[in-house]
Amino acid sequence: MSFLPTAKGVSISASAAQTLLRLGNGDAALLYIWILQNSGRFSPADAAAALSRTQAEIESAVAALAAAGLLTASAPPMNECADETREYTAADIKNELQNGSDFRILVDEAQALLGKVLSSGDLIKFFGIYNDLHLPSEVLLQLIGYCAEECRRRYGSGRVPTMRYIEKTAFAWEREGIFSIDDAEAYLKRVSRLRSATGELKSALGIYDRDLTQTERKYVESWLDMGFNADAVEIALDRTAIKTGKLSWGYMDSIMRSWHEKGLHTAAQIEKGDKRRAKKTPEATAAQTAPNAADIERMRRMLRKIDEQED
Repeated sequence: MSFLPTAKGVSISASAAQTLLRLGNGDAALLYIWILQNSGRFSPADAAAALSRTQAEIESAVAALAAAGLLTASAPPMNECADETREYTAADIKNELQNGSDFRILVDEAQALLGKVLSSGDLIKFFGIYNDLHLPSEVLLQLIGYCAEECRRRYGSGRVPTMRYIEKTAFAWEREGIFSIDDAEAYLKRVSRLRSATGELKSALGIYDRDLTQTERKYVESWLDMGFNADAVEIALDRTAIKTGKLSWGYMDSIMRSWHEKGLHTAAQIEKGDKRRAKKTPEATAAQTAPNAADIERMRRMLRKIDEQED
């Protein structure tokens, strides 16, 4: 009995699709898809009957998939949904090193980038990343350097990313189709630009002393993708606070999407093209007609307190 990742639907990862295309083996591709449809496991007899192939043709397809690393009878199935590679053993790594693989050189380079010696558990996890995702060695090293830099940026110097974090990032790069140095460099430039723009939007939102949560980041990145800048976000924040009395991400997102549909992305466009104004509370109306700089800063401090309490 052989195994593949359990799947609810027929979904092939980018690396698996590339491997199948390189194989150029129609029977192997057909068998791979059929196994995915059957919850990741099969018997040669059932496969032969279902695919109208002989037993010998199925065995040949199994051998081709196994040689390409897409099918294994010895290792547990890879859990793609959880972004986890298959579980390997020290014996698997020993066999790889004895076969003259470049994995040993890759390990040395990875340890230099991370500034530490990989534990046996790290080595097993790292081998899974190397063997299952088929990222080129130079791309994998670029990824490790990126993970190390991100860890230092978030948690300070001296912190080292876990191999689990590197594994999850490797799956993300694989889904992005990053299989060359050019792909990796283009991705890292995009991340840098996005980080800079996100910093400006965080300032507009009055968030200074923490990173955005995952949900907050999705909102902010979607606004950046729509073409908004910090000035537009400040206007949306002002209207959201007046309407709801707090930093309501969902309400603010509805404002941004409404502007996007109207083609309004800058402060000037919004002030000119969006005649709708948020209704002020009686207290706000009585106190002022337009907030001054001190009032806006006071509102931001209030929103930060509300945000901290919600967290």
